[in-house]
Amino acid sequence: MIFSKTSVSGTVEILAADEFTAIPILVDETSAVKAGTPMTSAGKKIAATSFATAAGMLLYDVDPTVNPNGALLVQGVVDKKKAQAHSGVTLDTTFAVPGIILRDNIGVNE
Repeated sequence: MIFSKTSVSGTVEILAADEFTAIPILVDETSAVKAGTPMTSAGKKIAATSFATAAGMLLYDVDPTVNPNGALLVQGVVDKKKAQAHSGVTLDTTFAVPGIILRDNIGVNE
């Protein structure tokens, strides 16, 4: 059998476990939003100083100028270092979405 393989890079995996729950979200921003960014239920990025309104975090990168549909992680285990490194957002103790556990005792694989 002859087949061809095409590798697509660029997808960042912020999850630290296989089990998770994500819901659809319409990202309401003017530029690309990276995976690991805390989001409101209205599809807006959250400033690093006000995590209280976070409904979850973006599971994959979304460029709303191309396609505004994304996946909002609402339950799961996240590699905190990887999410911070990719999104550029410092996730501190004020980020408290009940279903999301931030693990910081695992390495960052880039």
